[in-house]
Amino acid sequence: MLSERERQRRIAVGQELLQKNSLRALVLAGNGGVGTNAYGCYRYFTDNRVFRYLQAAIFFPDKDPIGIVSSAVEKQEASSSFIRDCRIFPDYPAGICSVLEENGITSGRIGTCLDILPASWAQAVQLRFPEIEFADIADDLFGARNIHSSEEIALYRRCAALADAGYRSVLENVHGGMTEQQLVAEIEHPILLGGGEHNFTLVSAGRFSLKDNQLPCIRAATMFNRTINDGDCISMEITPRYHGYWTQLVRTVCVGEPNDDVKTMHALVSGAIEDVLAELRPGNPISSIAKRLRKYIESRGYIFALPCGHICGLDLNEERLDEANERPLVPGMAVIIHPSVITPDIPTGIFWGQTYLITESGYESLMKTDNELHSVPGK
Repeated sequence: MLSERERQRRIAVGQELLQKNSLRALVLAGNGGVGTNAYGCYRYFTDNRVFRYLQAAIFFPDKDPIGIVSSAVEKQEASSSFIRDCRIFPDYPAGICSVLEENGITSGRIGTCLDILPASWAQAVQLRFPEIEFADIADDLFGARNIHSSEEIALYRRCAALADAGYRSVLENVHGGMTEQQLVAEIEHPILLGGGEHNFTLVSAGRFSLKDNQLPCIRAATMFNRTINDGDCISMEITPRYHGYWTQLVRTVCVGEPNDDVKTMHALVSGAIEDVLAELRPGNPISSIAKRLRKYIESRGYIFALPCGHICGLDLNEERLDEANERPLVPGMAVIIHPSVITPDIPTGIFWGQTYLITESGYESLMKTDNELHSVPGK
C-alpha cells in the first residue's frame, strides 16, 4: 500500500493543477484497462484498482476528493484507496451532478481527461448545469505524474522483478509440444504468486528466417492456441502490473538450437539497444531514442519499424517512442525499448528489449535478466 504521505503529496499535486488551470473541480474517470496516458490519471489520484467498467472521482481545491461507484462491492474495494468519501450512484452522471451541486459547483471550468470521460457523462452534466465548461488538462496531468516519488520507483523495481521471474519460469518449464496458452500460464504463475495484479502477455511462436519467415505478429495467446514446435522461436512481451505500475520484459527464446538467422537478428537488436542507451539521460527528448534506433538499424541495411517502445507507469503505454515526441526524459520516468526490425522479405522480426529507469545521472536497467539468446528443449 502507498503511504499517507504519498496520498497527501498527490492531493497537493491535484490542488496545484486546479489552481494553475483556474478550475473549480477536477472530474476523473478510470478503469483497469491497458490504455493511453489518460487511464492512469484516475489511479494516480485515487490509488483505487477498478475491476469493472468505469469509476469516477471529483477533486476540489480545498477539501478531500469524493469517489463515485455503482455498487457496495466497489465501495468496499475503494475503502483501501486514497478516496475516503465514496458515494454509491448507479447512474454516474447523476452522481457527479449531485456531488458538484452539494459543493456549490454549478458553473465554471472543470478539468478532466476528454479521451476517457464518456461524452454521455459530459453531456448529462452540461444539460443539468449549462454554465459548466469541461477543460481537457490531460497533458498537465501526465506531466505531473511523471514526477515520481521514491515509493513509486520502489514499485517499478518490484514489478520488474516479477517480469524476471516470469521469464525464468519460461526457461525452466517451457518445451516444444506445449501450447501458447500453456506458455502464458508458466509466465503468469510466478507473477501472480509474487503479488502481480495483472499481466498483459503477448506471444508469437513460429519459425524465423530472414527469407521465409513464419514468425507471426506478436499477439494475445488466446487468439490462436497454437502448438509450439521444435525449431520455433517464441517471442514474448512479459508485462506485469504491480500495485498499478507496469514494466515490460521483451525476449525471444528458441525451441532447440537457434539458427544463424535468429543469431543475426538477436545481435542486431541487442546492438541497437546497447547503442541507444547513450540517449537515456535527463533532459534528452524522447524523440532522440527513436531517431538513434533508426540510424543504427538502417546503417546496417535493415528497415526500422514501429513500435520501438513506449513510456510506462500507471498506464502501460503512456506515450510512444517516436521521432516527433519532444517531451524530455526526467528522473523517475520508465522507458521500454524494444526495436522492431524487418527487411523487404519479412514483415515481422524477433522481439527483444526491456524497461529502463531514468536516473539523475543516466539510467538503470530495471530487469536483471541477461541479454543472451536462450533455448528451451524440444518435445
